[in-house]
Amino acid sequence: MRIFTTRLHTLAAILILISALQASAQQPFINIYAQALIGGSYLTENYRKCFHEISDLNTVTGPAGGLGLGARFNIRPHLGLGTEINFTRNSDKMDMAVVGDDNRSVSNVFQRNVYWRLDFPVYLSYITGLGSNVKWNVDAGLYYAYGTGGSQKNNIYHTTSNDLGQLMMSVSSYDTGFYNDPKAFINYYRRGDIGLHIATGLTFGAHLRVGIRSHIGMSNAARTAGLVCPTSHNMDFLAMLGWMF
Repeated sequence: MRIFTTRLHTLAAILILISALQASAQQPFINIYAQALIGGSYLTENYRKCFHEISDLNTVTGPAGGLGLGARFNIRPHLGLGTEINFTRNSDKMDMAVVGDDNRSVSNVFQRNVYWRLDFPVYLSYITGLGSNVKWNVDAGLYYAYGTGGSQKNNIYHTTSNDLGQLMMSVSSYDTGFYNDPKAFINYYRRGDIGLHIATGLTFGAHLRVGIRSHIGMSNAARTAGLVCPTSHNMDFLAMLGWMF
């Protein structure tokens, strides 16, 4: 009887150990990856609604790129929780025509913004297999970005008609900071930004990752000391090439 009890205890211990190992094998794990980003960035604006003097305005997406590190915590076979830290260089261009109240003067402004940001997305990731060596992920979440520096360069061409009907032209350059610089043209920009993080990509084998992503700012990035404050939102569209460790 004592031998049977001992064997029963041994069998129970083995079963408990096997159950513990199975539970351990089912525990989530973390994927660490590095990535390079390249694409374009853009700043939305509503200047023409705010200032009737602006007769024409065009904005152009500028080149953007950066480097980053990320981690994805796989809480289910098809569901992960991830976060990243990325350092990006962003830019955009804008040109506008400003007409004086007397219609005798026109100023053409050509602006270029360059700005650097650290961004921290947090996202949920749905992961599914497309084959034996390919996985597809769709990510959605939020990001917080902090502007570390930047510059704004303006070239202004001013044309006016004098009393004799002659056209007079002058050219000036106006350079300021991008973040929190009250001397910026029309408005400057907040360092902090919050918005949507949307991404999708493929993982080939155990390491190579490719994909695309977009950040869509939800907070008004524009600030001004004037009575009229326009609205502006950050946007970027970036391709990603990464390596999972």
